[in-house]
Amino acid sequence: MERSHGRRTLAMLGMAVVLAPMVSCLDAGLPWGWLEASLEARFDPSADRLDEGGRVKTSQNYVVQVNHARVTFDAFTVALAASGASAFDPANPPPGYSLCHNGHCHSDSGELVDYEVIALETAGGKGGARISIGLDGTPTNLSATASAIGVTPCDPSPCELPRGELAGLELVIASLSVSGTAFDTLTGDSARLPAEGLPFSVEVPVSSPLSAQLEGTIGHGAPLGLSLAMEFELSEQLFDGIDFGDAPPQTTEAWQSALSEPLLNKSEFTVIVERFTE
Repeated sequence: MERSHGRRTLAMLGMAVVLAPMVSCLDAGLPWGWLEASLEARFDPSADRLDEGGRVKTSQNYVVQVNHARVTFDAFTVALAASGASAFDPANPPPGYSLCHNGHCHSDSGELVDYEVIALETAGGKGGARISIGLDGTPTNLSATASAIGVTPCDPSPCELPRGELAGLELVIASLSVSGTAFDTLTGDSARLPAEGLPFSVEVPVSSPLSAQLEGTIGHGAPLGLSLAMEFELSEQLFDGIDFGDAPPQTTEAWQSALSEPLLNKSEFTVIVERFTE
C-alpha cells in the first residue's frame, strides 16, 4: 500500500467513485486495468483548536461558532503518462519552470507551482491520458462524521484504464460555503467586536484544484486493479487570515481571497494507493 500526499485539511465524506471508461486492450478485448476509487472528507478541528463551547479558535484571538461548512466537489482527474515516459524530476524541470525546491518550482510567470501540479501538467501528452470523472455537484455538509456523495458510474461497468504510468490526481472543488458567528476573546477596551459577535454567511468559488502525485504502472506485469482511497480534511486554520474586528471581508472576492489560501494550502489531501488482482 502506498500513501500519496498532497497539501490541505477539514470535513469528512465517504463515497464510492467510478471512472468514465477509457479503454485500451491487452488482447481478446481485455483492458489494461480496472479502477476503483473512494473519497472521504471532513471538518474536524483538533481539541487544542476548540474552546470549551466547541468554537474554533483563530490565530488572531477570535473564536468562530461554525453553523455550517459545505464543500461542493466538482470532479477528479487521474493523469497517466505514456508507458516508459520519465517522471517529473525537480533537478531537471520541464520548459517554463526553474529553481525547484521545497515542494515547488518557479514558473516563468513568476508563480510558485507545486511539484504535483507540474507532474500532472507534464503527463497526459503524447501517448498519455487524462481521465476526468464528474462528481455529484451537491453541496455537502462537512463535519467529523463521514458524508457520502454520488458520482456518475462507468457505462459499461467496471471502470477501465488505459496503459501508462500513473502521474497524479487532481480533485476539483467548485465552491466553499461557510456561515457562523465570530466572537472576540479580548475584553474591555481591547475588544474589537460587540458581545453578541459578528455573524457571517458566504459562498465562494474555488479557483484551483488539489493535487497529489501517484506512482505505479498500468500494463504488463502490474496487478490489473487500482484502488484509490482519497481523503480530504478541511483546514482548522480556515479563519486564521481574517481580522473580523478591524478588517472583515466585505465582498465575495475578499472572502475568496481570505478562504482560498487555507483551503488549498493548509487542508490535507491524501491518496492511498492499493493494487489488486481480482
